[in-house]
Amino acid sequence: MLRDDPMTLTDPVMYQLYISAIGKLTYGDHGLVGFYTILLAFAMPWLWYRFFRELQPSKDIALVGWVAITWLPSWLSIYGYYMQETLMLPLMGGALWATWRSMRKQTVNAFVLMVFIWIIAGLTRGVCIPMAAVAASWLWFSQPQKMTKAVYSLVLLGLILGPLSYRSYQKMGLIAPHGVGQMNMIYAKSGKKEIQIKYSRQGAVWYYGYGSPSTGTRPLAPLSDWHTARTGKVVVDINIDNGSKDWETYFERNSLSFQKYMWLVSENLIFLMLDPSWPDSNLDYGLGFVNYHSRWIWLPLGLLTVALTLYTWRKNKHQFQGHQWLLAAIFTAWFVVQGFVPVSVNEGRYRKPYEGLIIAQLVLLAAYSRRLNGGRLERASSQNMSPAAEIALNEDNPKE
Repeated sequence: MLRDDPMTLTDPVMYQLYISAIGKLTYGDHGLVGFYTILLAFAMPWLWYRFFRELQPSKDIALVGWVAITWLPSWLSIYGYYMQETLMLPLMGGALWATWRSMRKQTVNAFVLMVFIWIIAGLTRGVCIPMAAVAASWLWFSQPQKMTKAVYSLVLLGLILGPLSYRSYQKMGLIAPHGVGQMNMIYAKSGKKEIQIKYSRQGAVWYYGYGSPSTGTRPLAPLSDWHTARTGKVVVDINIDNGSKDWETYFERNSLSFQKYMWLVSENLIFLMLDPSWPDSNLDYGLGFVNYHSRWIWLPLGLLTVALTLYTWRKNKHQFQGHQWLLAAIFTAWFVVQGFVPVSVNEGRYRKPYEGLIIAQLVLLAAYSRRLNGGRLERASSQNMSPAAEIALNEDNPKE
């Protein structure tokens, strides 16, 4: 059934297409739904493994990363639910694979493939867009054939986003190919616990009410009973026929002072890093129980990863190359947008890209450490070699 109600135009289109395809392929049969979901669940760690193989040269270390991703409780448990993340995480792995593949090949085809997968990922969850912008910009500036790659990429963007922009403008009066995010932004900036919104369009009326699951949780439990300071309800009335006019009015009413911004951001960071992932942290299930309690590891693991990265860089500055910072730059783009830009009220499930990127950075650091240690061992063993053998070794392992 085709729908053009405002909520359909609010959510990104790609997951809707995926659910529609599953519905058509299965006609609601539970066994078939499970079959296609299992295929998607299997594709996710495989795509991340392909990314790990492009990220660094060691197959063994890539396999360790693959095991970590495969058995990660917060990623494994989501495939028992209908969630945008079930599609976003495989696409994100595929986009990262295509990014490092394009870095290696430097061809037009590889670059355009990367752009295409990032577009699809961005149409599944908007938080992929800043990561895509960093990846594509980094590679475009560092590679040859800039004009050709730019033209092909812009044509591809136009072919995909152009019709979606027309679609959103026709139905919502806004150019929003990735979904109309204004409702979530007003809710986030309002400082209220719930939002009630009324849409009207050519005589038709829709009412929606929503409250983020995180506003009812205790993310620091059992250490603290802290919970959100959000209270009340923000009421929004949007006449779609007015285009962006009504939206602008409500944005002005919910503008942010510096003090309010700091309050909202601090809460958002707590929810992002420590809130249980809903609904996949159900304590009635074993995997949900593990998922609920494992949330505590991600903040210290992230801080440790940052510290290890800076330590490795400071110790071996002369061997660090520009492309080795690309993964950190993609992570930073995600963290800044998800943590510091008030586009939504954060939930624990929004942490999932962070978890995958932390594992990827640890994979990269492990490979880098292994290469450095291997190089030292080779140089040490060369002291017992003949002069000719030592010259050959130095040629194979030149000092940078």
